[in-house]
Order: sequence, then C-alpha cells, then structure tokens
Amino acid sequence: MSSTPPSRSTPWQTADRGADGLVAASWLAVVGLALLLLRPAATPAPQPETAPPAVAVAAAAKPAGPDFYPWVRPGTVRPVEPTASGATTAPVWVPPERPRDGGFYTRLASPLGDAIFNASNHGNADSFYGGDWVPENIASRAGGAFLEVRRLAGAALPYSAAEMQSRKKYSYGRYEAIIQPASGSGLVTAFFTYTGPWFGDPHDEIDIEFLGKDLTKVHFNYFRNGKSIQPATFDLPFDAGEAPHLYAFDWRPDGITWYIDGVPFYATVPDDPAIPVSAGKVMFSAWTGKPSMAGWHGQASFRDGSGAQFNCVSFTPMGHDTPRCSDTYVKPATKPAAQPGR
Repeated sequence: MSSTPPSRSTPWQTADRGADGLVAASWLAVVGLALLLLRPAATPAPQPETAPPAVAVAAAAKPAGPDFYPWVRPGTVRPVEPTASGATTAPVWVPPERPRDGGFYTRLASPLGDAIFNASNHGNADSFYGGDWVPENIASRAGGAFLEVRRLAGAALPYSAAEMQSRKKYSYGRYEAIIQPASGSGLVTAFFTYTGPWFGDPHDEIDIEFLGKDLTKVHFNYFRNGKSIQPATFDLPFDAGEAPHLYAFDWRPDGITWYIDGVPFYATVPDDPAIPVSAGKVMFSAWTGKPSMAGWHGQASFRDGSGAQFNCVSFTPMGHDTPRCSDTYVKPATKPAAQPGR
C-alpha cells in the first residue's frame, strides 16, 4: 500500500504567526502616521485686538421745516477729540457756512432816499388803478415808510396813490415785510414780487394783499405767465389794521409758502408746475382802483390821506443767511379780531 505525501499549503491557507504580527505592526504604523499628518494644527490662543479708530459720523438733527440749500456742499463732521479726563466727546455735525450776501434789509427810515427801493412816479390812466403813483404820497413816519392814498378834485383820475419798487430783480428766497395795512373801504395794501411785459418778461408774480374794508383777512395769490393760479383768502387771528405784523413768503423752485408772524398759513401743492420762475422786482403799495374794482375792494369811502405803514422789508436768497426783518421783530399783543358787522 502506498502512502500519499503531505501537500505544500499556500501562504494564505496556512497561518504564520510571526509574519502576521509584522504585517499588523506595519499597518498600525501607517494608520498612526496618517492620523498624525491629518491632525489639524493647534489654534493659537486668541489675542486682544486693537479697536479701529472711531468714525466721527453723526446724523444731523432734522430741522423743524424744510431746509432748501441746494447749492452749498453738505455739512462736515467735527473729529472726536479726547477731553481732559480722557473721555471722548460726541461727534458734532457742523453745518456749512451760509453766504451772508446777495440779499437786502431796509428799515425804510428815509424812504425817498432808500438804497434798495425807488418811489414809482408815473400815470395809471391805462390800468385798473384809480390814481397815479406820486412820490409825494410817501413819507417817513413811525420809523418806516407811510404810503398814502389821496383824493384829487377835478383830476382825470380822482385819486393819487403810492408805490415803491426795488431797483434790482430778485429770485428764489425768503421775502419779509412788517406791515400795518391801510384801513377803509376801497383801499388795497400790497406786498409782492412782479415782472412782466413792462420789464420785457412774462408776467410772474407772488402776492400778499389786504383789503381795507375787512382787515381781519389776508389774501395770497401767484401768477405764472400772466395767469392767476390759486388765490386764497384766510381769516387772521387779529385785526391787521391795529398794529404792524410780520408777513413773509418763501419762494423756491418747488413751491411757495406764506407766513404770518412766522407761522405758515398757505402753501402751493406739491409738484405744482405753475410756480413762477422769472426773477422780479420787489414792490409794495397802497392804492384804490377804478369804479370797476369796487366789487372786489369795496366802494371808495375811505378817509382822505389814509395809508399803509411799512416798517421793514428784507430778502434772503435761498441757501443764504442774510439779515431779515424777523431777526428783531417782536409780535405785538393783540386782541381777537372783531367780525365785520358785530
């Protein structure tokens, strides 16, 4: 009987304990090295950062009303500075310098020699005015100019009136006047800007008017190219004929606002396309009209020599800071306006 010799086993069939240990150690070394290489670098301890310099910017306080200032650069911010105690002051917005020229201010103490205004001196036969403009009807009174309306017996026009107009034309800005209008039926007191065909321009105008028949009311109006746009009448909280008060209007490219004693009374609608655009003369007057005007200003029953008092007139261009009548104006004590017929 023959015997079969034992066969040689393949390596993966026969375990070799020494070789297995060597392989396992090699694999462990590889894994350990991989873990060491893949370990993230240690994060350094956080260091205190130096704060960046404070930016000295602060919102400016919004003014009480619109501040139209389109032609001067915006204000700057004053840098933050340490105080004696080491604290820092709050940043302060510094408004830009406003030009202090280009306007005018007159108290009209010597009206016929005023540097800003001339007395009108011409006939009115072809107009709705009931009398010619004569310088003799303008007098220095109560520290200002008194403009009279007088009766003339036997004249072609039965009255003479008074008007003053600026030598120059003016445009956007604030117009102010201290006025005590003329009292009496048939009388009109006006403060306005005007230019028109007489000066080679389209007729643009902005008005403040009083009718002597009822001085508890004030009338506002404006014209663009000869057309009256939106006249308005308001009740006053006083009788305008009893004392001088401050009347004003702001004329801007986007609108007009009228004021009485610093209080806004009337304003044009937003985006009104009919705002006047032509620079005009500044004018003020006291007058009565022809009989055809009686339906508006009343029958001419006023006392001869009645007139209007103008104690100050000023103009400040938009975006400027020139002297104004309101700088020294003190509102008079008033009693409630009496209603007509009571």
